[in-house]
Amino acid sequence: MNKRTIALLAALIGLSLAPLSAEDAKPAAPAAPAAPPAPTAEKVDKKSKGAREDWDKLTEAEKAEKLKERKAKMEARLKDLKAKKAAGTLTDKETQQLERLEKQAARGDRPPGDRPAGGKRPKKDDATAK
Repeated sequence: MNKRTIALLAALIGLSLAPLSAEDAKPAAPAAPAAPPAPTAEKVDKKSKGAREDWDKLTEAEKAEKLKERKAKMEARLKDLKAKKAAGTLTDKETQQLERLEKQAARGDRPPGDRPAGGKRPKKDDATAK
């Protein structure tokens, strides 16, 4: 090949690659702010394990006091959400929270003997599963 042909090919290659490098040089469009990273399973396990250990260290009187505090907080939030619902200013997120709190309140009304130990359902026997 002669020098002229080589120069022409080099120019064509350079021109064909120019748009690619121009796109790379453009600043990226501002993206929406990213949500904070979700906690990993390890972090969740460590947190819940620590909370469980802390709970186990409490005396019965302290546990009863904590439960009363939680129940009072839940009832206060439930009352606020019901008032918002009556006023018609409830958001979708608050509607979901209201439903969850009402379910929790209904579960809390059952006598302790009706609840499975440890918050888990009792396992079915093989004879009853058939």
